[in-house]
Amino acid sequence: MNKYFLLIIFLILSSNSFADSLGTNKTINDYLSDGYQLQSISVIDQSKLLYNLINDGSEEKIFEPKLISCIYNINTQLADCFKP
Repeated sequence: MNKYFLLIIFLILSSNSFADSLGTNKTINDYLSDGYQLQSISVIDQSKLLYNLINDGSEEKIFEPKLISCIYNINTQLADCFKP
């Protein structure tokens, strides 16, 4: 079941019609410092990890995305983040 969930998340994130890219200018640590909480980490393949971060629900984050997903590439050390 976990593999199917990972496949569905990856397909959603790879399609521009379902997710908006937040780019690679912020790191996962930046989002954690901004008040997001780590929800889960999944292995996509040998060089990629999927991080799911959720908004802490504070009033100052009312216009921020509730969920952010980041695909971290170990080889390039860059995270490409999306909001579904």
